[in-house]
Amino acid sequence: MSQQRHRKLPPDKTPGPDTAGQAPGPRMAGQAQASVADPEQGAAWIVVGVVRGAFGVHGALKIEAYNSSDQTVLNQVTRWRMAGHRETDSAAARLLPFPLPADVTVASLKQHGGQVVATLIPGISREQALALKGAEVLVQRKDFPAPEPDEYYWTDLIGSQVIDPGGKPLGVVEAMDDHGAQSVLRLDNGILIPFVAAFILEVVPQERRIVADWSADWV
Repeated sequence: MSQQRHRKLPPDKTPGPDTAGQAPGPRMAGQAQASVADPEQGAAWIVVGVVRGAFGVHGALKIEAYNSSDQTVLNQVTRWRMAGHRETDSAAARLLPFPLPADVTVASLKQHGGQVVATLIPGISREQALALKGAEVLVQRKDFPAPEPDEYYWTDLIGSQVIDPGGKPLGVVEAMDDHGAQSVLRLDNGILIPFVAAFILEVVPQERRIVADWSADWV
């Protein structure tokens, strides 16, 4: 979530913060990014992409989605937040169309060359779009599409306590790694657990708990 969703079955997607994968054998569709936390998890803002520059001459934004451009949640949500911009100098800052962070509304969106191209309401100029280069794009967690049964967003797995079938703690999920054929839980103590049905017995996102058929002694 990241936007990524994970399945505990042999993966068929590649994750991002807004990527979904299936439990007992999850697969990711992008990489989870840090969220801007609000008091309630559903109100948390999740980083799902970054502005890479302008597209065309009419102020469209070129955005690299952390999930694949055809699967990113950006395709389905019209209310974004833009933040995290690195202001190089005062001149560049003066070109920004609005102070950051800022909530924006999307007017149109399309995929182009593996990236997302979007225009905003109200529109901005090409120079203003260029000034937003480097700004992060966030979507509220509650606006993510509902995952399929037995499917989980990457961002919902980060921070989960992982235990073995006997209840012994194995660690806390620090990140999700995508290794092509499968996703892997990376714990805070260095343990790596494939997120596949053979090892992941149960995922309870609401309780931040994952049961894994694994041992801390395995390497």
